[in-house]
Amino acid sequence: MNEPAAETMGSRFNPVPSLITLCNAFCGFASIVYAIASYARGEAIPEACIWLLLGAMIFDTLDGLAARLLNAKSLHGANLDSLADAISFGVAPAVTVFVFIKRNCPGTSTGATLLIWAVALFYLGCTLWRLARYNTLTVTGKKDDGCFMGLPSPAAASMIYSAGLLLPRLDLGPHLLFFCSLGYAFLTGLLMVSDVPYPHVRRCVSGEPRVLSFVFVCVVLGSVAIFRLTAMVIWAYIYFLVAPLAELLVRKMAGKPGLVLLFSAFSKKPPSRT
Repeated sequence: MNEPAAETMGSRFNPVPSLITLCNAFCGFASIVYAIASYARGEAIPEACIWLLLGAMIFDTLDGLAARLLNAKSLHGANLDSLADAISFGVAPAVTVFVFIKRNCPGTSTGATLLIWAVALFYLGCTLWRLARYNTLTVTGKKDDGCFMGLPSPAAASMIYSAGLLLPRLDLGPHLLFFCSLGYAFLTGLLMVSDVPYPHVRRCVSGEPRVLSFVFVCVVLGSVAIFRLTAMVIWAYIYFLVAPLAELLVRKMAGKPGLVLLFSAFSKKPPSRT
């Protein structure tokens, strides 16, 4: 982040967006504390963690909106935003992965515990990798404003927390739950660093025709108001699954290998720092 990342002449520092960004980080920290406290008490992951994640996502949206309204975009704000996202959408979900699997699969061996550590750290690493790639694409001017490359970290975090609500209700048994949880966290992390294009949510709410966008927003908000967390989980899974399935279908019709999407990020040479 050298010359391309230099501040523009029209930008100026304003503390308001940065303070909102800090609220994002505070929500992530509180979620970590709640998750660890629940594990210490031998309890399930509390719903407060999910509401704190929702708060972090709201603050993550509001800080950018505030920066645009106040004409206060800055390199400081961009870096602070990435650090806050690393806490709320990287560290907090990784802690939740570890706590959830250890809590629901008691008596795991040393090897199984090491496997839990490996998957939790893999998820955290994928989040940091994705945030660094996003920053690099932004600095070099190669970021696509219409789509995210890979699953956005807030969406990935929502998938981790929603799994904490869904998987225990399936009555899978400790062994199957253990491997399903590990595989689920691993796949979610892999999708973050994949080349699967995920559309910006604002494309769904501001697209054409306007009437359909308005109806879509009303349906989403109405379902959340009525069914609360259940509706939030369902909409999260729709976003989580539709993009990779559509991309795999397109690649299959074009005769291209589909699984390359998941591993291409690790095989690419990173952009030069000079």
